[in-house]
Amino acid sequence: MAWNRWAKSVGVALLALATLVIAACGETGGNTGTTLNRSGTITIWHNWEGSYLDAKKAIFDNYTKQYPNVTINLVHKPNLTDAVTTAVPAGQGPDVIAWVDDVVGKFVKLDIIRSLDGLAGVDMAYMNANFSKAAVDADTFDGKIYGMPETVEAITMIYNTDLVSAGQLPKTTDDMLSFSQQFQSQHPGKYGVVWNTKDAYFNAPWVYGFGGYYVKPDGTVGLTSDGTKAGFNFISGFRGKIPAAVDYGVADTLFKEGKAAIIINGPWSVADYGKANIKYALATLPTANGKPVSPFVGVKTLMVSTNASNPALAVDVIKWFDNKDNEIAQSVANKEIPANKLALADPSVQAIEQVKGFGAQVSNGVPLPNTPYMSALWDPVAKALEAVWTGKQTVDAALADAQKAALANISQLK
Repeated sequence: MAWNRWAKSVGVALLALATLVIAACGETGGNTGTTLNRSGTITIWHNWEGSYLDAKKAIFDNYTKQYPNVTINLVHKPNLTDAVTTAVPAGQGPDVIAWVDDVVGKFVKLDIIRSLDGLAGVDMAYMNANFSKAAVDADTFDGKIYGMPETVEAITMIYNTDLVSAGQLPKTTDDMLSFSQQFQSQHPGKYGVVWNTKDAYFNAPWVYGFGGYYVKPDGTVGLTSDGTKAGFNFISGFRGKIPAAVDYGVADTLFKEGKAAIIINGPWSVADYGKANIKYALATLPTANGKPVSPFVGVKTLMVSTNASNPALAVDVIKWFDNKDNEIAQSVANKEIPANKLALADPSVQAIEQVKGFGAQVSNGVPLPNTPYMSALWDPVAKALEAVWTGKQTVDAALADAQKAALANISQLK
């Protein structure tokens, strides 16, 4: 799955404000019944792509084979957050939203998703019996269950073993800069390390690794903190060492074509790297100032829209998708880390090198916040990154502007 599924669109402050007014007048209309009736159509909006999608579609196909009175429509939405925040308040949109945990708080406040408590046998006991604590916490907001976790993920270094050996990998952030410069000079037309330089998610390891942060649960913004500035200064050090304007697609293509020794990417990417005949292995990200850098640990989750016509059926479909056997199948096919702890403990999953490799990085990460204030940060940080990479602004000036923009966005969410 290409990382545009994680691309954060947050130019919705005015929409958010308007939607909150609607929410204050009452819940969006929807079926609130809790009786399970396996008949009807469930529409799922998602951002799964490529080989990543195939294993997931097979699981849903098996559900409809077992329950032929149910139809499941999978609808790909490249800009999923924008699509959902536009459609659901207007009484439209899907039954199920397959996305990531950082939108949970925002979607609750905007009355876009409904609680799953009491639907199709879901309660906290069910969640704790089946999923890891981190995954349960990610899908819980204000004491209620608002999603069911699919997988846990974080980005790490993926390296082409034909271009670089494990012993040559950078161990520190200083090593990473020097490796990039040396590899480029020794291999004209190729690059040492590439990643999505335009996205706040992909650059979180450097911000948090150097002691900075984006936002705290109470809405405190940290873009002008010393740690965040240090992280951005490290990022800006790669100007000239990787191609200009590298987004997810450019970085991904360079690695698939054997033109980059290392890419920083997540578990959704490795199935396609295998199909591209790239011999790859995984390694943890380098340390900064003697400590591991900290990527975001995200929990992919499935949520039920307030407009769902049959909420109990929607939850039943999600439970099927997330059960032990199906999470094992997804892990084996896509090399994902299951959120279902029963699946994670299965020997067939534990034997997967990719699960082991990404799991090692997860242990160094920080949770992807599900506070609604996180939505106020993606766009300002992305613009700051763009300004720094293009040289239009210094790090201090770009982050000062981003801080102001983020605080303005947050003020409209409070």
